[in-house]
Amino acid sequence: MFKVFLSSLVCGLLSWATYAAPATLETLRSFGDFPLADLNRLLNGEVFSERGSLMDLPGGIFAQSCFAVPIPAGEAARRLQTWDPSAHESSSKVLEFHTVHEPCYLVDFQDLSLKIGQSAQRWLLEKSLATTPEKSELNLTHAEARELAEYAKENPNPEATVACWVKLLQERATAFQQQGFDGVLPYESAGGEPVSPTAQIRAMLGEKTVVVREFAPLLRQCGLLGGKRNPAFAPFLYWGLCDANRHATLNLGAVYLLQLGDRFQLLDVEYYVSGTYHVFATLYEVWPIQIGDRSGTLIWRGDFFASPALAFTKGTERLAYGMIMAQELRKAIHCFQNDANISSKEWMMARATTSTSGKPRPNPQELNTLLKDPIIAVHTR
Repeated sequence: MFKVFLSSLVCGLLSWATYAAPATLETLRSFGDFPLADLNRLLNGEVFSERGSLMDLPGGIFAQSCFAVPIPAGEAARRLQTWDPSAHESSSKVLEFHTVHEPCYLVDFQDLSLKIGQSAQRWLLEKSLATTPEKSELNLTHAEARELAEYAKENPNPEATVACWVKLLQERATAFQQQGFDGVLPYESAGGEPVSPTAQIRAMLGEKTVVVREFAPLLRQCGLLGGKRNPAFAPFLYWGLCDANRHATLNLGAVYLLQLGDRFQLLDVEYYVSGTYHVFATLYEVWPIQIGDRSGTLIWRGDFFASPALAFTKGTERLAYGMIMAQELRKAIHCFQNDANISSKEWMMARATTSTSGKPRPNPQELNTLLKDPIIAVHTR
């Protein structure tokens, strides 16, 4: 909980009571840890964050944030759904970010390349070449490991490795498009028990019952809650390449957006990652707010992250990682806030002038390096 002086506490309470819609305040208090947030400070660009309680899932961690942007709620929700963090590469550690079409084809992944001269990408190439049908440090099924090993044996060069990854990504993306979270294959190649990304997401959500209660409409529609998805509820789909602890990591993701009256809910989930961590999911709730003549959007964000390395941390060390995660997420949120400050017209023009790969040609102002911690150094959207 935020530590505030009495005067700040009184101002915060007055700000909420006077200007925030009662329904918005009551909803936020019901599942979030920000009952006293000052809307004036939020509209001035501050980001409030709290490390959530430790999770029972080995390797699981949770953090939540609250921030605002000076644009209408509907526009903020749409921007969140399709936001490209690779425009802030030095801060977000996102090297590539591209739209995946439905149905997807190999051409959707044509921009993937791995450069042996870059250490993070060389790591992925080396681990790909070291993969055997029995074992790999990467997140693969036994069948995928066997296929990758055969590619490497026949032609051990970066181009052949990339060609195999393009095929594997396209197959996993197709399975998700056809079956949703039920089509997400487990990770089997590391040895030990198989790891199901879907099961891990559901396990972490199950530990946050008040959050699940709030987001039940969205979670039911996408199939994470109740087990039966709505096929007509189509997400924005993407693939990316990020630098996670100096390890190039491929990911496949989906961002669901649901409108509920004048508010919006989103789920951004990486349903496949090639290594380093297992899964990353983010929930957003978006509300319109008005303070005098100032209008904008209030956003709550909850991040669920699972990494095998975190399974070996306990007590104070685990708490520290939760605090680090919250701090680094604030930096990622500032990147989105910077992008939100451009006008709707400029934003649409920037999207219209993207390359065929979906990556914007103009590079916005870069911030300080983000996610330096070796365990939670993953891309954030």
